[in-house]
Amino acid sequence: MQNDHMIRVLGPIDVLTPDGPVAVGGPHARALLGALTIGARHAVSMDHLVFVMWGDEPPTSAHNTVQSYISHLRQVLGAEAVVRVDHSYELLVGPEQIDALVFERLVGDAVDSKDDPDACLEACREALALWRGQPFGDLADGEGFRLEAFRLEELRLVAMELGLSAELSLGHHDMVVGELESAVEEHPYRERLWYLLIEALTRSGRRVEALRACARFRRQLAGAGLEPAEELLPIEQEILRGDR
Repeated sequence: MQNDHMIRVLGPIDVLTPDGPVAVGGPHARALLGALTIGARHAVSMDHLVFVMWGDEPPTSAHNTVQSYISHLRQVLGAEAVVRVDHSYELLVGPEQIDALVFERLVGDAVDSKDDPDACLEACREALALWRGQPFGDLADGEGFRLEAFRLEELRLVAMELGLSAELSLGHHDMVVGELESAVEEHPYRERLWYLLIEALTRSGRRVEALRACARFRRQLAGAGLEPAEELLPIEQEILRGDR
């Protein structure tokens, strides 16, 4: 694959070239590239590619159609980007040529630099900037993409939490309250986000709002039949005493 091309799956599937993004075709063509990307540097069987593209009811011409789509991908990515291995195809790319792999590396960098808020925040911002929408776009709920889309979305939340925690460590509590309020609305059962919101409000001198956030979190969990972690009550007590 050409070194200046990047396959993007953190949003609708396409290929970023020096001249801008290039579409790879309709749903079947995107499904083919998505499946090869998930299995990059490994042989992906023809049977799996056919299943991802058409499910349990492939056309009789499925294998010929896959080969046609492969030829088109080679025109976009480079002649040596996709190779035939027996009854399989393999996408030959470097780790910097798939946005999801770059994202995972940056999240790993953020985790490794948790004790250095500036470095952690920089890695998180760079990682999250790669996202353009739901992983794999309109294919995210497809049988071949659902689990990987869920895994990537979980990593995105980890990156978001790490970045917001780093912001608090750097004293940016006033700046992140609004973002945290939006985050808990979007992910109401993500405990880490609630605790970051409570901490940001407390540090901003908004103790009443912090206590209200504690109560909201408790109600949210109760509505789902869940109990909050044991640390919530001590946090509320510390806020009431003015210790936090």
